[in-house]
Amino acid sequence: MKWILFDKDGTIIYFDRSWMKIGLQLVDDFMERYEHDIDDKLAAYAYLGVVDGEIQPGTIMASGALDEMVQAFCDIAGQDVTKWAQNRSQTLVDNRIPENVLVEGMAETLETLHNQGYQMGIVTSDSKKGVEQFLEMTQFDHLFDVVISTEANAVEKPNPEVLNPLFNQYDVAPEDVVIVGDTANDIQTGVNAQLGLKVAVLTGVGLEAEFTKADYIVETANDIVDILNK
Repeated sequence: MKWILFDKDGTIIYFDRSWMKIGLQLVDDFMERYEHDIDDKLAAYAYLGVVDGEIQPGTIMASGALDEMVQAFCDIAGQDVTKWAQNRSQTLVDNRIPENVLVEGMAETLETLHNQGYQMGIVTSDSKKGVEQFLEMTQFDHLFDVVISTEANAVEKPNPEVLNPLFNQYDVAPEDVVIVGDTANDIQTGVNAQLGLKVAVLTGVGLEAEFTKADYIVETANDIVDILNK
């Protein structure tokens, strides 16, 4: 293996509660905007994964890609709400105040992998602004050779084209790349892109039962060192 691609939220840092706040706000705004088109709000909240004001693990709002959320909104409203949902989501993301709490040991793990000669990247559903805030806070910018963020209307995980910035910029074969993430979408990205190794971690929103396509399921991303040393 030559490259290691890390998801950010739920993998390098503990899942940022500000994302949950954004998700809840987006759902509430949707319910208000299209209230006359929604017959049963309680059922709609449950369908999206919001119960008693909390986003439930393994649901659309917890770990689904934006296009999955948008499709669910369209289904509930009985009309195409794509443009509204994408614009509102981007506005909420742009105004997010991130909570960057590192998973214990990750600073040392990243330095170890860097010193062992691995090239590393971030592949995240966060915006460019959010990643820049993360790198400024952690001072990790020297550790990552490529950073792939998600802007409005861009391809998202698990679409393998999300990795084009890596493969277009560097001469690396997919089988020499590891992906490490906390959701089924992260692992499916590895499957779709035919990456050499797919490692699921349990520090985020994904449930262990969802990681049927992972090569390894580990407690934290720190375990990647032992996996690669085997």
